[in-house]
Amino acid sequence: MATSSGIRPLFPATGLPNTLLPCPPIDKASSAFTKRICYYVHEYLLIPFSEWYMRHYDLPTEMCIFQLPFGLVLKRHGRVHEQEGQAMNLARAMGIPAPRFISFGSYGDTTDTSKCNSLLMTRVPGYNLSWYDDDAIDWDIIKEDLVRIITRMRSFSSPFGNAICGAGGGPIRGPLVPWKPPRCADEADFRRHIDPSDHFPRLLATSRSEAERAVYAAKIPQVEAFLALPEHAVVFTHGDLVRHNIFVGEDGHISGIIDWEAGAWMPDYWEFSVTAPMPMGPWGQYMDKKVSGGVYAREIKGHQALFPFIADGFSY
Repeated sequence: MATSSGIRPLFPATGLPNTLLPCPPIDKASSAFTKRICYYVHEYLLIPFSEWYMRHYDLPTEMCIFQLPFGLVLKRHGRVHEQEGQAMNLARAMGIPAPRFISFGSYGDTTDTSKCNSLLMTRVPGYNLSWYDDDAIDWDIIKEDLVRIITRMRSFSSPFGNAICGAGGGPIRGPLVPWKPPRCADEADFRRHIDPSDHFPRLLATSRSEAERAVYAAKIPQVEAFLALPEHAVVFTHGDLVRHNIFVGEDGHISGIIDWEAGAWMPDYWEFSVTAPMPMGPWGQYMDKKVSGGVYAREIKGHQALFPFIADGFSY
């Protein structure tokens, strides 16, 4: 079935409903007053309590993550945005095993880097997939679960039409989004934002060797071909569906997907190409060959060629 952009996604080949489901309601952004109150609660009550709680029970610490009782977790760093909470609650409403977003804290002064944003959420069950040895995982089960989860996410129409935008309609965020593009009207607009052609002359001129210049020159036609591909379906996308963001339960099935900061309405290839922006490692190959069946080979090759030209412009 075609998505709200009028185009059928390349993946999945089957499993989408005959008529796309209406998108569940998306949480509205909190008021500035609510964000400031939550900031004080998170910063001066929950974080000190979490530090005591983790010391008292000898719990492992993780950078920017504060564990709390009653199945709660607080995430705090400068890149946290409320749109991540909107994305995870939207995913939950779609039937995806995501944390539940509870509250977002922000001081509101972006010039004071000591006052970080924070997001309170529930904890997902199970253990991080990266925690397991490869031979302890039934990869066929993981593949089936990922196909089911991604198919479910693509069964809903975007409330923003053809726009390439964040889960709540705002700007796109994520670890592999260059130059902080705003909400884009459509994929053509998005391509204009990621088009690195203005950088071609500089990169060729400043190459350290003839060999490096030849590598860049060889990639330019691949980038141009990638940006000239036919338009893609716009689908709800996790945006960073890598191994350490996937949790597995005792039964071997996926029990949760975390880190929805890159959750957005994106071209359908994006979920797969962002797992392999450089020469593909095992996880990128697994997502490409096993999960999608290789249907995004052109897009992945093009995104890999694009990577060296945009790497200095990543939003983080």
